[in-house]
Amino acid sequence: MKKGPLYSIFASKCPKCNLGDLYVDNNPFHLRKLGDMHKNCSCCGQVYEPETGFYYGAMYVSYGVSILLMFIPAAILYFGFNAQFPTLLATVLGIYVLSFPLVFRWSRNIWLNIFVRFDPELKQKLSSHAV
Repeated sequence: MKKGPLYSIFASKCPKCNLGDLYVDNNPFHLRKLGDMHKNCSCCGQVYEPETGFYYGAMYVSYGVSILLMFIPAAILYFGFNAQFPTLLATVLGIYVLSFPLVFRWSRNIWLNIFVRFDPELKQKLSSHAV
């Protein structure tokens, strides 16, 4: 199976080799460890925080992802079911609260994938050594 940036983003794997875990705890709903990342990849050594404050840019990604996750259901409810404002507000807030841990991690993963390119040859080499 071909893997790459999308796999890295949604599985929280190293963007360079798609093998190492990004986070200390893989469950994003363990909120105490939500942002705890490994310093670098256990397989290829890729540094996960290239510089101090690197993930500040992920806030912009988070904003965009959050807007999409809230706008689409709100538009469907409003235009498809003629829902009123209180229903829309409750739906949007519920979606935001429930999806926050996922959006937080996806945003960091997307931001890291923007700056670190997937290397399929490295992945193949590392996978063959692991077997």
